[in-house]
Amino acid sequence: MPLFETIPVGGLQTNCYILTAPDSTECAVIDPGGEPQRVIEVLKAAELELRYVLSTHGHADHTGGVAPIHDELGGQFYLEESDVFYSVDPPDWLVAALGGFVAPPNPDASLQDVQSLGFGSSAIQLIRTPGHTPGSTCFLIDGMVFTGDTLFRGSIGRYDLPGGDGRQELESIRDHLLVLPDETQVFPGHGPSSTIGEERRSNPYLAGL
Repeated sequence: MPLFETIPVGGLQTNCYILTAPDSTECAVIDPGGEPQRVIEVLKAAELELRYVLSTHGHADHTGGVAPIHDELGGQFYLEESDVFYSVDPPDWLVAALGGFVAPPNPDASLQDVQSLGFGSSAIQLIRTPGHTPGSTCFLIDGMVFTGDTLFRGSIGRYDLPGGDGRQELESIRDHLLVLPDETQVFPGHGPSSTIGEERRSNPYLAGL
């Protein structure tokens, strides 16, 4: 199973996920929004080789720990290019809520035209889900989808922030997430995990989709 560890980080308790590649010491870190030293210590203790740092979107609570991890351990940092401006100039209230925010570097590559990322003997599939932000992206591997702030257990991501679009977000969930098998595990940017089937049945925001 690729999910190695989940570390809630920062003032908003963003779920930072560490994935390990099949048949390899490679790993990927998804949404390191803060407390980068905790993440670095886990990777070093497990003797993992950092291949990717992936942000589901550009909000500061999902990018605030990227720079120290990237600087110390390397790896390629990926972020959809339409979301870059969110991470370089976050609102003051968000920076204050996080504590210790460090502006992320420019992405080593944009996710704009990437469909999948090689990961050991497997691959991480990219699913574009604009709505919470224009560049929101989910990551799918081995029956697990990491949804950032697009889909939560029993809820969806807010869309009243700059660049948000509620209609587009619901369409993204309908067209790109609810088409996944019911048993697909959902690992959101905040809060507990779920499954696609559970969200299809009981999430009030998805009724009628």
